[in-house]
Amino acid sequence: MALNEHQRRRLEVSLGLLDRALLEVERNYLSADLPRGEMFELTSDLTPEEETRIRATIAQIRHRLRRLREAFHLEPHRRDVRSLLRGYFSHFWAVLSDCRASKLRGYGEVAPQLKQMLDPEIEALLALIEHLERIIERRRE
Repeated sequence: MALNEHQRRRLEVSLGLLDRALLEVERNYLSADLPRGEMFELTSDLTPEEETRIRATIAQIRHRLRRLREAFHLEPHRRDVRSLLRGYFSHFWAVLSDCRASKLRGYGEVAPQLKQMLDPEIEALLALIEHLERIIERRRE
C-alpha cells in the first residue's frame, strides 16, 4: 500500500515527534541523574519495576516505528537545533514578559515596592533571552 506525499509527510512528522518524546523520556526522566536547575528540580516517584516496564514498552513502540518506517519508506523527521531553540526562547520571552509586576495584578493586589524589586530582574532576564536569540539567529546574506 502506498501513501501520497501529504500522507507520508504527516506520518513522518507525527511519528518523529513521538520518537523524540521517547528519547526525552529515556534521557531526562528515566536516568539516574535527573535534571535540576535553579528554579526546577525533577524527582522520580517511579519504582524500579515501573521504570523497567516503561523501558520495555518504549522498546516495543520503537519496534513498531521501525516497521512503519520500513513498510512505508518513511524518512526521519529532522529538526535543526537552531529552530528548536528559537521556539523555546520566543516562548519564554513571552512567559517572562507576563511576569512583570503590572501583569501580576491579575493574581491579586501587587505591593508597591514589587515593581522596583521584580521588574529590573525580569528585564535583565528578557535581555539575556534576547541575547540568546541573537546568538542563534542565522545571518542571512
